[in-house]
Amino acid sequence: MGGEGCSITGRLAVSGRYTQRLVNAPSHWSDDARFTESAAAFRAFFGELREAFVERDTLFTQLELALLCREHVLVIGPPGTAKSAIAASVLGRIVDEQSGRPSLFSKQLAENTVQTDLIGPVDFKVLTETGRTEYLTEEGMLGAVHAFLDEVFDGRDMLLRSILNVLHERELKHGRKVTPGRCECAVMTSNRYLSEVLQRSPETLQAFADRISFICFAPKGFARRASRGQMLSRAQTGQRLSLQARLTLQQLDVLQAAVDAVEVPGVVAEGIEELADTLERELLAQVSKLPDYVPTKYFSQRSMVKALWALKAGVVRDRLYRRPERRLVAEPADLEMLRHFFLLGGPTEGDLEALLKGAADPRERAQLDIIRVEHRAFTQAFARLSPTLQQSLEREIADLHPQEELQTAEGQTRNWSAAVASTAAVSLRNKLVPGPRHLENRKLLLKAAEALLQALSLRVGRGMSGQGEGRGGVALLGSFGDVLELARRVPELQERLPELAREVAEFCRQTAAMVALQAEGTEFDDVMRVETIAGLAQTLTDELERTAELAQVLSVILPEVGTTLREHIAAVRERTGLALCRRAVSGFTPAARKLESLELLGVESRRLRELENLLVVLAPSTRGVRAQLLAPIAEAYARDMVAVQPFQRLNDLHRLVQAVVDNLSREGAAVEVALRAVRDDLERRVRGYAEGLGTLKATAPDAAKVLTGEAYTYYRQHLAAHEVEGELAALTALDGLLSRLAVPPLPAEIRSLVATAELHSAALRVRYLGAWWKQLDAALGGAGKAGTDAPKMFDALVKSRFPLLVTREGELVRLEGAIHRLGAGSTSRPQALDTLAAELASLQGAFTTFSRQVLDARARR
Repeated sequence: MGGEGCSITGRLAVSGRYTQRLVNAPSHWSDDARFTESAAAFRAFFGELREAFVERDTLFTQLELALLCREHVLVIGPPGTAKSAIAASVLGRIVDEQSGRPSLFSKQLAENTVQTDLIGPVDFKVLTETGRTEYLTEEGMLGAVHAFLDEVFDGRDMLLRSILNVLHERELKHGRKVTPGRCECAVMTSNRYLSEVLQRSPETLQAFADRISFICFAPKGFARRASRGQMLSRAQTGQRLSLQARLTLQQLDVLQAAVDAVEVPGVVAEGIEELADTLERELLAQVSKLPDYVPTKYFSQRSMVKALWALKAGVVRDRLYRRPERRLVAEPADLEMLRHFFLLGGPTEGDLEALLKGAADPRERAQLDIIRVEHRAFTQAFARLSPTLQQSLEREIADLHPQEELQTAEGQTRNWSAAVASTAAVSLRNKLVPGPRHLENRKLLLKAAEALLQALSLRVGRGMSGQGEGRGGVALLGSFGDVLELARRVPELQERLPELAREVAEFCRQTAAMVALQAEGTEFDDVMRVETIAGLAQTLTDELERTAELAQVLSVILPEVGTTLREHIAAVRERTGLALCRRAVSGFTPAARKLESLELLGVESRRLRELENLLVVLAPSTRGVRAQLLAPIAEAYARDMVAVQPFQRLNDLHRLVQAVVDNLSREGAAVEVALRAVRDDLERRVRGYAEGLGTLKATAPDAAKVLTGEAYTYYRQHLAAHEVEGELAALTALDGLLSRLAVPPLPAEIRSLVATAELHSAALRVRYLGAWWKQLDAALGGAGKAGTDAPKMFDALVKSRFPLLVTREGELVRLEGAIHRLGAGSTSRPQALDTLAAELASLQGAFTTFSRQVLDARARR
C-alpha cells in the first residue's frame, strides 16, 4: 500500500478476478451535480425500502454495500421473513434509464436444477456445426447486471460450487474459451439455518463464507410489538407495498465509480489486517467454547481483498448518509463498517436481546446466539485497534530503518562499494515496492534511493579509473544493475532513468573495450600458461555476460541505446576470444612428462578441453583449437601404434587402427590429420604383409597315411593352421575406415596381392582334400563293395577321420564360404574361383554319395 497520498485505484490493481462491464453513466463521479443526483436517488430508494420492511436495517445496509462494491449477498432465515420480497424489491427496481427495465436474472433452485438453467442453454447451432459445446450466456445470470437466486441451498453441492466460481470470477470457462459476464451483484436466499447447512455440507458453507461478502440472518419474529402491529394492520386493510422511488443502473454506476476512487491510506490498510487477525483469533477462541459454532467468515487472502472493497463502499455510503462534505479517503473510524462484512448480519444489538427472550425454536436461538457472539468479538477487536494504529508509524520505522538506509546511500556518494550498493539497492526496492504505509517513511526511503542514484551517476562518471577498481568486475557491474532495477521499479525515480541509463551504457562500453584489451595484452606475456589463459577467459566471459545483462536492462529503458551496446558487446566477445586463442596457439607447450603417447594425449586433451569450451563461448569461430594444438601429439601416438605395433593378421591391424581412431576422437584430436600423417607407414606395413602371404606349395597326402588319420593331422597342422582367410575382408574394412576419414585408401595392387594369396590358400586346401578323398576311395575299393564289407569299410572310413573333418568340423562348408567371400570381395570374379567352387562341390557330392551307401549297407546287415 502507498502512503497517505497514495490511492488504491481500480479493483483490477488489487485483484484480477473482476470483469469490467461498459459503464452506462456518461459522467464521472466527480461531477457534483451527477453525484448529488445519484446520491439522492440512492437514499430515497433505500429509505422507502426501510419504511416498507421493518426491522431489516442491517440487511439493507449490507445490500447497499454490496451494490456499491459489486459483491454478493446471502440471506438466510426461516420461511415467511420477507427474504425473497426484499431481494425482488431491491434488484427488480434498479432499472436502465433508457429502457426502464431491470437487468435481472431470477431463478429458484431445486434438486433437479442443472448448470444450463443458470449459465444459459447450450448453443445447439454451434454444437451441430462444430461439435463444440458453447453456452448462450446472455440468457443466463452472466448476461444480467443483477441476479436473484432463491432457495440456493436446495441445489446440489456440485452445482452450488460451480455457481460460486462463476459468480466470483464473473466469467465462464469452458475448454479454451472464456466468456466474460456482466453480473455485478447477486442476492441469494435460503430458508435453511446455517446449522442445517453446516450439518449437510460444511465444505459448501466454507465456500460461501469465502466468496460471498455479505451474509445476513432474517429472524422469525419481531423485536418490537409496533413492528408486528404495523404488519398486521397493513394485512387487515389489504394494503400492498407501494414502492415509488426509482434507482437506475446509470446512477449506480456513478456511485460505484466513486467507490473505485476512494483512497485507502496505509494506516487504514494496516487496520484492515490488524482487525481481521484479531477478530479471527477472537472467533476461533469461541469455537473451543461452543462446539457447534463455525465463524461466518473464512479469513483468506481473497477475503482480505473483498474487505478492502467493502471498506471503500462504506466510505461512499458514509458520504451519502452522514457526511456529504467528506473526502473520499478512508479513515480508521471507517473500519467499524467492516462489521457488516466480517460478521453474520441480523438484528441490531438492542433488538437482539428481545428476540432471544422470545425465541422458541432452538435453531432460531442458536442463530441469534451466533450473531451476539460475533458482534461482541468484533466490538472487542475494534476497541483494541485504535492503540495499535496509533503506534503504527513507530513500528514501521523500527521495521524499515529509513535513517540507516539514508546514511548508507549517502556514504556511497563518497566511496562506492559494489557489495554495499547492491545490498542497499535490493533493500530499498523491497521496502519501496509496494511501499511503506506511512508517507513520512516513504519520503525518507525515496531520499535514500535518490542518493543512491546520485552515487551511481558519480561512479560511472569516473569511468574505469575510479577507486582502483581496475576494469570493474562482475560485482561492480552487478551493483549498477541492482540500482537501475531500483529506479525502474519505483515510480518516483523513473524520471531519472533515461539520463542514468545513458551514463551506465557508456561505462559498459568502456568495460567491454577494456576486456578486449586485456585479452589482446596476453600476447605480450611470454610466460602465460594454458591454465592461466583458461582462468582469464572465464573471468572475462563473466564480465561480458554481466555487461550483456545490463545491456538488456538498458534496452527496456532506452531501446536504441541497449541495441547499440549489445552489438558492441558481441563484437568485443569475438575479438576477446580470437585474441586468447592466438595466445594459446603461440604459447602452447606439451607438459614435460615421461608418459606414453596415449597418456600424454589424454593429459593435454583435458588441459585444452576447458580452454576450448571457454573460447567457444566467447567466439564460436575458435572451435577446433584443441584439435589444432593436439595435432603433433596425436600424430606421434598414431605413428607409435600404426608403424610400430606388431600384428598377426590384417584383422588385428584393422582393430589397431580403429582403436587409434576411437582414442583420438575421444580426446578431441583431429583424426584425419593424424592418419594422413601415418598413411604411408600403414601402406608399407600392409604391403609387406601381403607380399609374405601364400608361400605354401601344393601337395598331396601319402597313400600310406590316408587311412591312418595322419592325413587329417597334416591338414590341420600345416594347411589349416596357415590358411589365408578373411584377409581380403579385413583389408576392405580398413579401406572403408580410411575413406570415412577422407584418407586415401591403400593401392589396388595390395588388394590384388591379398586376394591372390587368399585364393591360393583356399585352392591348396580344396585340392589336398580332393587328392585325399581319391586315394581314400581307391584304398576302400569304391562304394560298389559296400554290400559285403560294409562294417570293415565303415571302420576304415571313420579311422581315416575324413568324415570328422567334413561333418562335425564342417570344413567343406567353411571352404565354400571362403570361396563365396572371395568372389563377393573382388571387382571381377576370377575364373579360378568358379573352377575351385566346382571342385569343392564335386568333392562334397562324392563323399555324400559314398558315405550314404556305406551307411545304408551297414544298416541292412
